[in-house]
Amino acid sequence: METLTKKSEKFLESLHLYLISSGKKEAEAYEIVEELRDHLTEAEKEGKDVNDIIGQSPKEYIEQVSKEMPFDFRTLISAFTVFLFGTLSYLLLGDIINGGAQLSLIQIIGYPVLMIVYLLSLTALLRYTALHQFDKTKEYVMIGIFGFLKISLFISVITLDQAIDSPIIVLSPLGNVIAALLTISFFIGASLWAKTWVMIIIALILVTPEILVQILQLNEEASLITKSTLIFGALFVYFWTINRRENASKAFSS
Repeated sequence: METLTKKSEKFLESLHLYLISSGKKEAEAYEIVEELRDHLTEAEKEGKDVNDIIGQSPKEYIEQVSKEMPFDFRTLISAFTVFLFGTLSYLLLGDIINGGAQLSLIQIIGYPVLMIVYLLSLTALLRYTALHQFDKTKEYVMIGIFGFLKISLFISVITLDQAIDSPIIVLSPLGNVIAALLTISFFIGASLWAKTWVMIIIALILVTPEILVQILQLNEEASLITKSTLIFGALFVYFWTINRRENASKAFSS
C-alpha cells in the first residue's frame, strides 16, 4: 500500500474532520477523501504535492467542498438524540445506584440546553482545528479550555438547581427498576445502532466506581477521590489502548 507524506495525510484528516463536523454524510465524506487520496498518491509519484492537486489553499478547498455537499439533517438529529439521551442515561443510572433517581424541573430543562451548547461548541472547535495548523501545546490548551467549558456548564446547572426551588420528580422503587432497565436497553440499542461498544464501555467505567464506593461505604471525601481516580484512570487506559491499536494498525498497513 502506497503511503502519503505527512502533509497529505494531515490534509485528508482535516478534510474528513471538517466535513463530518459540518453535518455531511459519513459515506459521502469518506468517498471524497478516498478519491482524493488516490489522486494524491499518483501526484506524489510525479513529485507533486497537495497544492498542485487542489489548485488553491487547503482552507479554501475544504470550505468549497463542504459548500457543494448537502447537509445531512436526519443523521445530525439522530446523533444529537443519541448523545442527549446517552448523557441523561449516564446521569440517571448514577442516581439510581446512589439510592434513587430524581429530577428537578431545572435539570429537565437545563441538561438538554447544556447539550445543545456543548455540541455547538464542539462543532465549532472541530471545524476551527480542521482549518488551522497547531502545535501540540496549543492543541492541549484548546482541549483543556473545551473540557473546562463542559465542566462549567454542568456546574452551572447544578448551582442553578440548588439556588432555585423547582418541582421535583422522584421515582418509586419500581420506577427506578424500570428506569434502570430502560437505560441499559438504551445503551445496548445505541451501541448496536452505532456499531460500536464504546457507550457500554464508558457506562461501565462511570458506573462501576459508583457501585464500588457504595459497597465500601466510604465517606464523602474518600468517595469523591476514589471515584475520580478510578474513572479518570480507566478512561486514560481505555483511550491509550485504542490509540496504541490504531498506531499499530497504521504501522502494519504501511
